[in-house]
Amino acid sequence: MIRFAELGYDCVGVDLDASMLAVAREQAPELPWFQADLTRFDAGALGIPADFDLVVAAGNVIPLLAAGTEAAATGRLAAALRPGGLLVAGFGLDEAHLPVPPAMTLPQYDAHCAAAGLTLVDHFATWDADPYTGGGYAVSVHRR
Repeated sequence: MIRFAELGYDCVGVDLDASMLAVAREQAPELPWFQADLTRFDAGALGIPADFDLVVAAGNVIPLLAAGTEAAATGRLAAALRPGGLLVAGFGLDEAHLPVPPAMTLPQYDAHCAAAGLTLVDHFATWDADPYTGGGYAVSVHRR
């Protein structure tokens, strides 16, 4: 998020972990940071218009959610997007790319996105958009 802000984009950061927010606020005190549970995230309740062009869930956000909450969190992230907006999530799919055993497959995540009204744009193997060919890490792009 900090890099996007440096490039001139309006950004908002959200995390449940107070210690992570403290680090973020220290690194970029000029940016808005909110403590919120993604399974109940409501941009409007925080005074943020729910019309984002882009929502980025980087750093294994999705597989590190509490088991069984992935669909709710994906739905809340999708609800924050304007029509045509993108949800981009990068996460590990195997033990080599995750600090915990894998809890979700890529097809399961895609199904959560579809249930939230999103359509798959593409899967990539890296944040540099290298083609995804079935490895242990994926960056998924879905459109509202």
